[in-house]
Amino acid sequence: MLYFGIKTYAPVASFRIPETHTFQQTLPLPPITTLIGILGAAAGFSFQKAIGYFTENEIYFGVIGKHRGKTKDLWKYRKIKAGESVTAVLLKEYLIDLDMTIYIVCKDLTLAQEIRNYFLNPYYVLTAGNSDSLLKIKEVTNITEIDLRKLYEFENTVLPGDHAVNFESKIDLKTVPLMREIYAPQVHLLPTMFDFKGDERRVKNRQPFTFVDTPIRLKEPIFGFEENNKAVALL
Repeated sequence: MLYFGIKTYAPVASFRIPETHTFQQTLPLPPITTLIGILGAAAGFSFQKAIGYFTENEIYFGVIGKHRGKTKDLWKYRKIKAGESVTAVLLKEYLIDLDMTIYIVCKDLTLAQEIRNYFLNPYYVLTAGNSDSLLKIKEVTNITEIDLRKLYEFENTVLPGDHAVNFESKIDLKTVPLMREIYAPQVHLLPTMFDFKGDERRVKNRQPFTFVDTPIRLKEPIFGFEENNKAVALL
């Protein structure tokens, strides 16, 4: 397998948990559909074409990232109620100072070079969830060959599947800054595939994903690779 990394930074980011409305909570890292959307924006594809490109070429993602904290913001919007347009307010959650590396993994060198070139010269401006949350590319690493292997220890990443009972905490509380919030692994059932009909799209498939904050060790390992002593799972 081959991979390269895209090191990014966003001053603010928000990856809304699907089906949240008046309080739009954010995931700690982008879900698989957002990663596909980022690839599509770099390549200049529509979202439908980006999903097809991702599926047909057997592309995998990995993601590792940390943020400094969270904040909330009130948004005013208009909605249809009883046949008329009225104003309402929702509360939106944001991540602050998100440093994140996105990994692209595939089997074909020509494909890897093509995707890397997309990120070296993106067609559209990249965003971290919202259209006004700009995502800056700091570095695109070289393409490297890897061997996948079983991995046990993860932190600040996303794992495929539900690992709610498949881990033990490895956090050392003595090393955690006093003001830092810490989270147990979060499991979310998220869309992975859509049916498209014109401009309309409907969720076709959902899969569980586990969002990991502080260090954990899995009881049953999953496949991935290591870069600079950081474990990366394939999505």
